[in-house]
Amino acid sequence: MRKTTAFAGLGLAAALVLSGCATATEAEAPMDETDETVMIDTVNSDGSALRAQLTALLADHVYLAAAAIDQAIADGGDLTTADVQAAVAVLDENSVEVAALVGSAYPDAEQPFLDSWRSHIPFFVNYTLGKATGDEAAAEQAVADLNGYAVSFGQLINSVVPELPAEAVQGELEMHAVSLLAAIDANLAGDPAYFSLLKEAAGHMPMTATALAGGIAANLGIQ
Repeated sequence: MRKTTAFAGLGLAAALVLSGCATATEAEAPMDETDETVMIDTVNSDGSALRAQLTALLADHVYLAAAAIDQAIADGGDLTTADVQAAVAVLDENSVEVAALVGSAYPDAEQPFLDSWRSHIPFFVNYTLGKATGDEAAAEQAVADLNGYAVSFGQLINSVVPELPAEAVQGELEMHAVSLLAAIDANLAGDPAYFSLLKEAAGHMPMTATALAGGIAANLGIQ
C-alpha cells in the first residue's frame, strides 16, 4: 500500500477527454435500381466521425489526468520533476486537441473552450492536495469549485450550441467530477479499486461525447 507524502503544492494543467464509439456494418440485400429510398451512412457520416473523435479524446483526458496526478503523488507534489512535467505537457496537448475539434465546428469558440477546459483541472489537484494533507476544508472547496465549473461550462456550451441545455451539460460534468474524485480517493488510500474506478470514470465519457456530438450535429444540420 503506497504511502503519500505531504505536498509542497500541486498545480496541473489539463483538458477534457472522451472514450470510443463502436460501429457495426450490416450486410445489405441488393437494392432494386428503381428503389428511391434514401440511405444515410451513419457509420462514415460527419456526425459519427465527430462523436468518435470526441469519445477518444475525452477518454484520453481521464486517463492522462489520472496519470499526471498519480505521478505528482509519487513525486511528493514536486512539479519540477521531469516525469511530472512530461505528464502535464501531454495532458495539456489533449486539452488543445479537444478545443481544436470544437473549433473545427465553431472557430470563435475554440479559445474560450480551451481556457474554460484547462481551468477545471487545478480543482482536481486542490482536492488531491487537501485529502493528502488532511485539509478537509481545502478538499471541500475544491468540490464546490468543480460544481461551480460544471454550471459555467454548461452555460458556455449552451451559448454556442443552443440545442444542448446548460443543465444537461452541467450534469455530464458533475458525473465526470464525481467519478474521477472517487478514483483519486482510492489512489490516495492505496486501494486496488483505484483501477476499476478509473475505468469507470473513463467509461462515462462516451455518454458525454454522444451528448456533445449530438447537439453539435443538430445545430449544424449534419448526420
